[in-house]
Amino acid sequence: MVQPVDWSNVGVRIVQGFYTTIDAVRQLDTQEAALVMKLLGKSCTKMMKDGVGHQFGIAMIETSEKLALTDKLTFEDVLKMLTSIVGKLYFTAKTAEEIELVKQLEDAVKNYHVV
Repeated sequence: MVQPVDWSNVGVRIVQGFYTTIDAVRQLDTQEAALVMKLLGKSCTKMMKDGVGHQFGIAMIETSEKLALTDKLTFEDVLKMLTSIVGKLYFTAKTAEEIELVKQLEDAVKNYHVV
């Protein structure tokens, strides 16, 4: 029997982790930021076995691997990558709760855009 997801807890954790990841990218070097991003991705894929949370985790892991191979990357470049990830999640969101999670992730990225 499948247990219903408590989105109030999981969604908050994912969004908080995303804010932490963005802060880490801004403050750490590329390798350290890639590690933080990978850890968030692994946590998401373990917490969520399918749906938007799982897809987000996979995308974060894949993006972290790209970051790890890059010598120099600007914060704006990483924000573009994260914006792309979040944009793609809208296509996989099936429920109102998943769409709300994607909106919160999108808001997190928008809060860091340099004007």
